[in-house]
Amino acid sequence: MKAFLIGIFAVVSFSNLWAQNDTIKKKYNPKEEIVYDGKRYRLHNNWLSAGAGAGYNSNWPKDEKNMAVDFSFHVKENYFRVGGFMSGADWYLRNNYNLHACFGIRKEREKYNLSAFAGPSLSYYKRPLKDSVNYNLASVYNEVGAYAVIEAIYKIKYDVGIGGQVFCDYNRVQMVYGVRLVLYFSGAYRGIKYGRIPVKK
Repeated sequence: MKAFLIGIFAVVSFSNLWAQNDTIKKKYNPKEEIVYDGKRYRLHNNWLSAGAGAGYNSNWPKDEKNMAVDFSFHVKENYFRVGGFMSGADWYLRNNYNLHACFGIRKEREKYNLSAFAGPSLSYYKRPLKDSVNYNLASVYNEVGAYAVIEAIYKIKYDVGIGGQVFCDYNRVQMVYGVRLVLYFSGAYRGIKYGRIPVKK
């Protein structure tokens, strides 16, 4: 629970900090573009994050492995994320499956992309009965909870990068938290720059 509260606090803190940096707010233009390295990129764009890492389950006797895929998209200037992860004692011993839908914030520059998201989650998992490792003798859970993640990406190109995530999922039965190494792919690319960029209305 403590790690989850820290994650929520970080999302709120980052939101306030970034809002203070954008004191002069421009009118939203969905087709606004920038030029970087001779190519055109959409300023307001969506992205995919996918990766794997290590974690811990509050009701499991050992460290876990986890894999996740998330799609982050925007509706005007608001950012959302839908995705899922699976975790278990090893890559081939997965017993926890999670889906989440989140609201978040984002700060993007030429060489980095920072974001933080939080929202409801749904988890399905099996837990062996006490003193048993046999999944045929297991309790099955379907639990609604809350999920939070902070993601930091270093861009190799404007629309491709690598980075890390710190995440936490909490429900009434268990808490799963950890870190991941992720790859980043954005849909910002619009083509090669030829002369002056046309103003799209």
